[in-house]
Amino acid sequence: MTSTKYTRFVADCITVQRPNDSGLTEDEMYGVYVSWCFLSRLAPGSPGVFWAAMAQEGLGQRRLDAGRYVRPGLGMTGPAAVDYILSSQPSLV
Repeated sequence: MTSTKYTRFVADCITVQRPNDSGLTEDEMYGVYVSWCFLSRLAPGSPGVFWAAMAQEGLGQRRLDAGRYVRPGLGMTGPAAVDYILSSQPSLV
């Protein structure tokens, strides 16, 4: 997957919120990416390649919160976010 496709993922699925907002966990962010790939009919890259691309996109900042890494100030949006939420929370369906 080329860098421009990662750029498209960020544009389609990631919103920048206030820096103090809780943000996305790494599992959530990678999960939205996998959902986006599925909906876009693309094969997802490995987590290592994904995180390297996110660092190039300026989304490399993270902090440890309650034993897990969080990307502060980020949210998810769009059809891939809905797909990810419904896939990870089947009780909502």
